[in-house]
Amino acid sequence: MTSYVRYALPLLTALAACQAGPTTGPPLRQVRSVGYGSVTVYPDYAELTVDAEFTRPKLKDAVAEVQGVVDQVLALSKRYAPGPNEVRVSSTSSNKEFGYVRGKEVFTGFNSSQSVTVRVTDLRRLPPYLEELLATRISRIKDLSYGHSRADSLRREADVLALADAVKTADKMCAALHVRRGAVLEASDSSSPESNGNGRSHSADIELYSKSFGGRGFKMSPELLRFDSTCSLTSALE
Repeated sequence: MTSYVRYALPLLTALAACQAGPTTGPPLRQVRSVGYGSVTVYPDYAELTVDAEFTRPKLKDAVAEVQGVVDQVLALSKRYAPGPNEVRVSSTSSNKEFGYVRGKEVFTGFNSSQSVTVRVTDLRRLPPYLEELLATRISRIKDLSYGHSRADSLRREADVLALADAVKTADKMCAALHVRRGAVLEASDSSSPESNGNGRSHSADIELYSKSFGGRGFKMSPELLRFDSTCSLTSALE
């Protein structure tokens, strides 16, 4: 069962602004406020992409090696991600590769590559899955990131918290001004994707050089995801 923390960050925006009302009546007095809402939750899945890539003198040899590794990755991945849509395979990409020898471009072989994207919904199984992947002849693990399956509803919950905070802020302002808040004239919100404080959940890449690690590495302990929302509220003053 997923547990998450809810909180709202208030911001007092003191304003009793006058805008032009009907041409025959007095200006309409307004109060504007801003509210903030945030929902914090642990991720419930990890997603990553595994690449297999080889360059050989003959195209059929490069394709055969890629296919052999991809078949191995698929068999392994389906044990850790058994759901019907948790493993996706890209089409095979092939092209010629060239390098420079003594300042001249020379043909070095045919390159073939294919990717497998996997979503692991039981994060306890992620470490052993990665260990088994590293024992294969894959070329890299990339785009390892964390997310939550209820992201849309969590964003909406943050929106509701932000709206409630904006209303509370407006009421506090009105109480300080000894006026009464009237009907809501306008409300708008802005939600953020899941983040850990610096934007989207971190994505990491692992390059493999003779089974040594390269690239930026990866975190085995995912950070909390945070869904933030801001609401702007305009209300009439009675």
